[in-house]
Amino acid sequence: MKILFISYDFPYPPSGGSISRDYNLIKQLSKNHELYWINRTIRGEIKQEYKDEMKKYFKEMKIIEWNYDQSPAGLLESLVTKTPYIIKRFESEEMKNFVSETIKRNNFDLILCDHIYLSQYIPDSITGKIPVIPNNEDCGFTYYKRMTENSGFARSLYAGSQWKKLLNYEIEVLKKYKVYITTSGKEKELISEYYNEAEIGVIENGVDTEYFSERERTDLNPNIVFTAWFKYYPNAVAAIDFVNKIFPKIKKEIPGIKFYIVGKEPPQKVKDLEKTEGVIVTGFVDDIRKYLANADAAVIPLQIGGGTRLKILEAMSMKIPVVSTVLGAEGLEVEDGKNILIARNDDEFAKKVIEIITNKNLSKQLADNGRILMEKKYDWDKIGVRLNDFINAFVKNFNAIK
Repeated sequence: MKILFISYDFPYPPSGGSISRDYNLIKQLSKNHELYWINRTIRGEIKQEYKDEMKKYFKEMKIIEWNYDQSPAGLLESLVTKTPYIIKRFESEEMKNFVSETIKRNNFDLILCDHIYLSQYIPDSITGKIPVIPNNEDCGFTYYKRMTENSGFARSLYAGSQWKKLLNYEIEVLKKYKVYITTSGKEKELISEYYNEAEIGVIENGVDTEYFSERERTDLNPNIVFTAWFKYYPNAVAAIDFVNKIFPKIKKEIPGIKFYIVGKEPPQKVKDLEKTEGVIVTGFVDDIRKYLANADAAVIPLQIGGGTRLKILEAMSMKIPVVSTVLGAEGLEVEDGKNILIARNDDEFAKKVIEIITNKNLSKQLADNGRILMEKKYDWDKIGVRLNDFINAFVKNFNAIK
């Protein structure tokens, strides 16, 4: 098929989170289809070598560089209108015009819109003529809904003003295109509670099991790691809460332990965590595998957010035991005690980290079973087959009733 792929972030290097998902979905799609790409990157200026790398997968590509700054005026406007702030923030006449022009020049079989927020760029005139599939890493409204329950007053007030607006927006997109791709059965269940007349495909996040494979450990000192994009509010809060509430309990039993906070764009509050003995904040690293390979455990202390956690998949693929909150492991087909440890409160989280470090049999069991699960269920090649089957079936049905 001839596919137009519209996305909002530049996916190379694939350093975690949604950009890793984008990069690997693109790789998988390029095996069977002719791809055209319009990318409005939120990273600002992109290195030419990164653009050259992505050219491998596309017949034609257009990169629109954009500094993704907050808009105070847009935020205030969103408080008194029906349009969610995140939708206002992504508004772009340049993107609308370029998408329309590209569609006119090409006879596309399918448009993949990589995030429901970007559907505003697609002209109404193609509705019912060309199949459009929004691909969402999570149901955006759940993120804001949970924020109302787990944040300070100002942020809770803002989230409370947004989540129903975003839910209504997502439902309107579903009604328009009658289809949706999300990352887990849990996300499908969440949106289906509000609207169940669209075809919702579950295409999980995955992992490159060759790249994220077991490596020899070079540092035998006890340490744990949390890998994430820390500009994302739930990750920053998780790191701060872990250092303040859980890490002291672990240090009491294992005094020399280190906690590595590894990932790009940590805000100042996360950087300040280095003032705590044993905490290291790295910022961006070229290769997270060396931090995972030396860790006794990867921790996922998330209390808000949505989607599924690539950070869990990467750790498991490298045979690193994982301790997570219930929310952190949500949407993944994992089993507590078999291939992961799930903690329901701070004391339990600390206890389970300590148990992994002190119980080598348990550590090995979790590591081995985690790797088996990644090879069986979450390898990107297997997910690519499921993605291809879903889009082929949808396009076939769309054309049959058009």
